[in-house]
Amino acid sequence: MKIDSEDPRLTAYALGELDPSEVDAFERILEECPETKLEVDAIRDAITIIKEEFDEAPKKKLSEEQKQILFSNEVDVILNPGPDAFSKVNKWLGVTAAAACFVGMGIVGLRSVKQELQEDSDYSGKRNAATSTNSPEPVPVEKAQLVKKQSENNEQLIKLSKKRTGKAATADPFTSADLADSKESAASLAFEATVPEGEAIVDLNLSANGNANKRQFTKEAVKKSSPKLSSLRANSIVASAKTPSPNDLLSVGGLRNNLSKDRWFLKESDKRDQIVGEEQNLNREQYGVYHDTPFFPTLERPLSTFAVDVDTASYSNVRRYIGRREQLPPADAVRVEEMINYFDYDYPYSGDKHPFSVHLETSSAPWKAGHRLVRIGLKAKDMDVDERPPSNLVFLVDCSGSMGNPDKLPLLKKSLVSLVENLTEDDRIGIVTYAGGAGVELDPLHGDQKDKIIEIIRGLRSGGATNGEGGIRVAYDLATKNYIEGGTNRVILATDGDFNVGISDNSKLVELVKGRADKEKIFLTALGFGEGNIQDARLEQIANNGNGEYYYIDSIKEGRRVLVDKMSSTLVTVAKDVKIQVDFNPSTVRSYRLIGYANRRMRAEEFRDDAKDAGEIGAGHAVTALYEIVPAGSANEEGDVAIKSKYRKSAKKADKGERSDIVESEELLTVFLRYKGPEDGIEDEAKEFSVPLTDSDNGWENSSKDFRFASSVAGFGMLLRNSKFGGQVNYDLLLELASEGISDDKNGLRKEFVELVKKAKAITRAKSDSE
Repeated sequence: MKIDSEDPRLTAYALGELDPSEVDAFERILEECPETKLEVDAIRDAITIIKEEFDEAPKKKLSEEQKQILFSNEVDVILNPGPDAFSKVNKWLGVTAAAACFVGMGIVGLRSVKQELQEDSDYSGKRNAATSTNSPEPVPVEKAQLVKKQSENNEQLIKLSKKRTGKAATADPFTSADLADSKESAASLAFEATVPEGEAIVDLNLSANGNANKRQFTKEAVKKSSPKLSSLRANSIVASAKTPSPNDLLSVGGLRNNLSKDRWFLKESDKRDQIVGEEQNLNREQYGVYHDTPFFPTLERPLSTFAVDVDTASYSNVRRYIGRREQLPPADAVRVEEMINYFDYDYPYSGDKHPFSVHLETSSAPWKAGHRLVRIGLKAKDMDVDERPPSNLVFLVDCSGSMGNPDKLPLLKKSLVSLVENLTEDDRIGIVTYAGGAGVELDPLHGDQKDKIIEIIRGLRSGGATNGEGGIRVAYDLATKNYIEGGTNRVILATDGDFNVGISDNSKLVELVKGRADKEKIFLTALGFGEGNIQDARLEQIANNGNGEYYYIDSIKEGRRVLVDKMSSTLVTVAKDVKIQVDFNPSTVRSYRLIGYANRRMRAEEFRDDAKDAGEIGAGHAVTALYEIVPAGSANEEGDVAIKSKYRKSAKKADKGERSDIVESEELLTVFLRYKGPEDGIEDEAKEFSVPLTDSDNGWENSSKDFRFASSVAGFGMLLRNSKFGGQVNYDLLLELASEGISDDKNGLRKEFVELVKKAKAITRAKSDSE
């Protein structure tokens, strides 16, 4: 029995307020209807988020004058940020409606606006430090008119403040250049009690011809405008203050930051794609360049070798592009293996000799007639919470100026709080922060001292440059000092990866992390946050060489998924340096190609080189790899085989004649696996085992639901990458395959994937129609 999503019993049950006489019957409905259970879970998540918002909201009350300004009809537009479906205000109003019985919608909406404006007032000086000081280019006529209109709106706010308070809100009228700090000004007018009326925080002018002139900006001026700032804080703001160019004012660093919440500067008719277009022009996100693995002829190259990868950052990043930005992601942001491995698959752990078991399956390829797909699935042994060994965790938190946005440090703090709430007295937690420098914010405490740890986390603030290298050194020193023999020893790096002080060269950072990880047996997990300047390639390399994983956190739900729901997988490593080598039989396979894993491929001779680093698998992790193969049967030139294969005879045993060096076998391939224990060193020998596979000759209609779903995700990745190996893959085919493979979908992520494909289809169609 399915319950309507508007049924009031859903919210009543989530709040524990359902009539006791109805509880048993309602819980039976939940057991029979997973969709209804998902509705309840969603309401509970909303309630939890709202509670956290209230807990973290500043306790300071508004003055009467501030209340008059905020609630005046003349500034009601402040509470209407425009048509942006992903604006923070709209989001919180929506969340509040879902849990209206918990709090009033108006209160939550107001609190959200208030909190955002207060955070912006704290952070805007540092965010604006990113703007350029280069000589400005002439401003186009259309942009000049927009700036003029925005300046007029700014001046209206100042006049309104003067009217309400009887005092001037600023020594000089706002001009268009003040847009770079309009958030801070608006926040000061509405809420900020520390900024005296009648004083401007930043004093910039922009002349009619677009030339920016910077006035004196000193520590004394900053302290005067905000006397509660410390001298250190004031120095930080002064050091980072730069004059934005006119183009910067219309960029993601200037106007875009204002538009995300302060949409009253634009007319209702303005389109969101105008904003997105400006973002694209100054998108500083960096991704490694990857090339799809081609087909290799089996006779010439029978061995395919790669390191396992349990990172999932690419999928949540793709979801952010399509769901939040309403754009298709850059091709290099799409790593197909990370998209496949984001999802759970029903691979039972059936081994006892090894920390993971192997599952193999074959089927016809849905996007290419005559081709076959091979799925290799690994399943690590699960670990219950009470079986988890003690943890020595060091949170390495980026508190630089670039982390001030709501989807960075505020989201980071909520995610870490969720993890702390689920730790035990056997765990130890330390906190290291870095900005221009690095230091220990919290010497390790046991996990049962949650209040103290959470207080430190919630008190973190952003500001300054980004000395990531310094932070990494301090974090490893602290983790080494508190090392737990036989326990989990891990540094959890949370950042946007934008290092600009100390070592910022990727190769040297990788060398630093790898050296500490190998020497001290301390693993590193990287959590990426934010958009606009996420350094994806850097974070992936750091995690790979730190014997850890890389996740991209795009929401509090994703933060909880990684750090709470999959705590054992994220924290506890059961095998490291895990390598896979597939030996293809040339009598049954003409050619093959590995889908994804482009940056994890290895040379065949590296498989048994135990000094060669590879991937790690955590408790309960499932790893999936797909091969597309072309069956043998058509003519093909033989090539020399330089690497020994079980399906080829040695030259001495091979007689002269046609294909006499091929070992007779009906097997399709053999999968060899090699790994080390989590405590093993470089000098230790890895363990190895193998599993052969004979083709089932199954058609697509006889494949498992997990196989179909994994294939649909792989096809989606190829489509987003515009891969030349995609065959006849298209959105309709993907939707059909994914829908067939939804299965139980306990966490709702597969249904979410189907919706993501639909949205990508709509974006592609809209883009095609506009061209």
